[in-house]
Amino acid sequence: MPKPDAEKTAEAQRVEQVQQRLAAAKVTRDQRKADAEFDFWAAIAAAIGSGEVKQAEACDAIGYKREYVRRQLIEHRAQVAARAAAPSPDSTD
Repeated sequence: MPKPDAEKTAEAQRVEQVQQRLAAAKVTRDQRKADAEFDFWAAIAAAIGSGEVKQAEACDAIGYKREYVRRQLIEHRAQVAARAAAPSPDSTD
């Protein structure tokens, strides 16, 4: 026997709510991953920039080739500039 319309509507709403919750969880996960990646490259850039280690030594420690690290550090610097230029989400303009 087919479901009544009210039951179908309730089921559709329940599914939509779950889908929205899962989509929000994915956005949160993606942001956390991006933040962790940013923090990782910030630590690498700081260690190299301070002279604490040379780029080759940092590469040995993290297991990446120098060219990859070089490109990631360029990307990181661009992200730093973009974050600095973006308005703060806490600001009240």
